[in-house]
Amino acid sequence: MMEKFRFGKKLQEAVLRRKEGQQPAIIIDGKEMKVRNPVFVGNRVRDVPCLVEEDNKAGNTGYTVVAVSFDNLNRQEKAWVCIQPVLLEQAIGSFMENHQMEGITGDCRCANRLTDTRDTGFDFETGNVCIEIKVFMPVTVGTGSCTWKSFHEAVKQITRHCNNPAVKEKGKRILLLTVCQDGTGQMQPMEDGSIKDELKKAVGMGVEFWIAETKTEEDGISLLRYWDYTDKIL
Repeated sequence: MMEKFRFGKKLQEAVLRRKEGQQPAIIIDGKEMKVRNPVFVGNRVRDVPCLVEEDNKAGNTGYTVVAVSFDNLNRQEKAWVCIQPVLLEQAIGSFMENHQMEGITGDCRCANRLTDTRDTGFDFETGNVCIEIKVFMPVTVGTGSCTWKSFHEAVKQITRHCNNPAVKEKGKRILLLTVCQDGTGQMQPMEDGSIKDELKKAVGMGVEFWIAETKTEEDGISLLRYWDYTDKIL
């Protein structure tokens, strides 16, 4: 049984309302409340289901949006997309610590960026592998190129890490872990030649490419599955 990465407290379902020329607002029990963080859900004016946590700062009550859904407002079982990359990174770290991703880490425990990994630039490091995490946020139709641009940058970044003398000295496996969220669809086929060239370079340097699929709910984030797709990346 996979252990869930749990939030500090259960999130509350609400409606994110966008109005022409105005800042988005949260609607809870018919009341309009402030949104504490920027949320991008496309350019159309519409109501979007969301999960929020209450955020009391300087005596002003507001809400932080943690996840959104592209499902209909009236649907009971919605697929939630976490829009807080830090939470997803923390969840991956928790899964590793709890030996739920031993296909990647073996039986080693991980260290975060703030301790052992500052000299290498990676998000996580275990006794045998350096891991860079890439969280893809969903994009609306017509802006898919943004996704590939960001993936391209992630691949270029990890090749730079590979050339870091501190990384070479460690002699560890190098891994780019892409986090895909349940309900957002699979990664699109490669079409950009420059991306393929960068990928060939990374694979030639020994970089491994893995995917982790997660599911966000009101009480936390679950790991559904993870797999190595290095042989299929090209």
